[in-house]
Amino acid sequence: MAYKVIGISQGFLFGGGFIIILMYDLRRYFLITIVKSRINTMKKLCYSFILLVSFLSATIINVPDDYSTIQAGINASDDGDTVLIAQGIYFENLILQKEIVLTSNAIYDDLDSDWHNNENINETIISGVPEPDDPSKGSCLVIRGSSWDYSGNPQPEIIGLTFQDGVGTSMSVNDCDILRSERSGGAILIFEAYPTIVYNRFLNNGGGENTGGGVVAAVTNGGAISHYDTED
Repeated sequence: MAYKVIGISQGFLFGGGFIIILMYDLRRYFLITIVKSRINTMKKLCYSFILLVSFLSATIINVPDDYSTIQAGINASDDGDTVLIAQGIYFENLILQKEIVLTSNAIYDDLDSDWHNNENINETIISGVPEPDDPSKGSCLVIRGSSWDYSGNPQPEIIGLTFQDGVGTSMSVNDCDILRSERSGGAILIFEAYPTIVYNRFLNNGGGENTGGGVVAAVTNGGAISHYDTED
């Protein structure tokens, strides 16, 4: 028995022959839709699995429970780990050349609103050593990359800390083929690295300071943060 298409009007289909064709196209459409849906589901599952494996393979190093100093915790970490710092004042001049997360317990808090008054941020303090062994290295934190021992440009995350009383680090700067020394990065000095620095406070960094061995000059470039690369 033959069928013919009578007509198509405003999306309504008439005629048995076209209905048969339509049902075939619908089955094909739903089959393609199901396959695409399953592929997307598998992609999501694979992505979730990768995230889970990454999380499980990372280590959380607690300071001071696991290590008494932040620097010791950093030294014990590997790329991808988290150094989690409890509330307190830590008198340290830190060196970081790894891709880790350096954070207070603020990482577990809702920081989208009124983070300035967050207790974990305000009470987890990295303070420059009053009398550092090397007066030329007085930044609270130096993040450095390929020109030192790290083969690359690390991208660590610095979250939810207070940096205070850093007096910066003495740098040799090439200014039109003239080498000059300037003090930079009162709280954080970055060299050949690209960190993410969020939800941090900076207090009283970059000023001149008497460390007992003489007066340290005030920071001239970046009282809080300075960034350098090999072209500087």
